[in-house]
Amino acid sequence: MPDPNLFLNSLAAMARLSAATFTSATPTSAASASATSSNEASTSAAGAIVGVIVVLLVLAAGVTTLIIWWRMRRRENARIAAMSPAEREQHDAVVEYRANVARTQKALDAETRSRASRLKAAEKALASAHTLGSAAVTQYRGKDGSANVTQTDIQVPQGTFPLTAAVNATVDTAGNLATSSRSTLTRIAAGGILFGPVGAIVGGVAKKTNMHDTRELYLLIASDLFATLITCNPDDGQRVRQFAIAVRQAALHADQMRALRSQAVTQAERTLAWEQQNTAPVDAARAHLHQASADTTRVDAATRALEA
Repeated sequence: MPDPNLFLNSLAAMARLSAATFTSATPTSAASASATSSNEASTSAAGAIVGVIVVLLVLAAGVTTLIIWWRMRRRENARIAAMSPAEREQHDAVVEYRANVARTQKALDAETRSRASRLKAAEKALASAHTLGSAAVTQYRGKDGSANVTQTDIQVPQGTFPLTAAVNATVDTAGNLATSSRSTLTRIAAGGILFGPVGAIVGGVAKKTNMHDTRELYLLIASDLFATLITCNPDDGQRVRQFAIAVRQAALHADQMRALRSQAVTQAERTLAWEQQNTAPVDAARAHLHQASADTTRVDAATRALEA
C-alpha cells in the first residue's frame, strides 16, 4: 500500500507554493497600494494562475498516488502467484483469519454503538416523561401581580400550587365580588390564606360596606390551598375572562394529565432498566470475536504443512 504521508506531504507543498505565489503576486509597497486598475488586473490574473497551478498539483498528486498503488498491487499479485501450494495455503489461511477477526470486531463495535444509542434514547424518553404536564397553557399579568398556568400547576405571586378541580378563577368588579363571593372572601380572609391587594375588597366584606369603585375588575383565583387577588389592567376584560376559562379547563383536566405523566414515567423507567440489563447482544458479539480470534486451526495446519 502507498505511504499516506506522501499524499499529505504533496498537499502541504502545494499549500506552501500557493501561499508563496500569492504573496509574491500581491502589491506591498505604497506605490502598489495606490496603483490603478492595471495593477488590480495583474493581481487577478496572478490569482487565476495560482488556482490553475493548485489544481494541476492536486491532479498530479492523485495520479502519482494511484500509480504507486497500482504498482504495489501488481508486485503483491506477482509475489502470490510465485508461491508454492503450501505457501499459498498459509497465505490464504492468514488472510481468512484476519478477515474473520475484523468482521467480528466490526460486529461487536456495531452492537456496542447500538446499545449506547438505545440507552441514550431510553434516558431521553424518561426525561421527557417527567416533563409531561409542564407545557404552558395560559398566563395573565395584571396591575399588581401575574398568574401562569401549566397543564398541572398554577404559579401566582405567592408560589406554585397544583392545579386541581377545586381551583376556580372569577373575574368581576369589586362590588360584585363583595356580593357574590362574600362567603369565600370572608372565609379566606379569616383563614389568612388570601394574598394580593386585599385591602379594598376584604375590608369592605369584613365591614359590610360599599366599595369605593365598583367598576374596577379583579381576578380572584382560589382553591382549598390558596387564594390570590389580582387587579386587572384597564380594557383587559375580555382577555382576563378568557384566562379564567382556560384556568378552569386546565384545572378540570390536571388530574388526568398527572396520571398520564405517572404512567409514562413508569413505562420509561421500565424500558431504561431493561436496556441497562440487556447486554446479551453485546455479550454474544464479544463471544464471536473471542471465538474468531482463538480459531487458528487452518493457520496452524498450513504452517505445519509448510514446515514439514
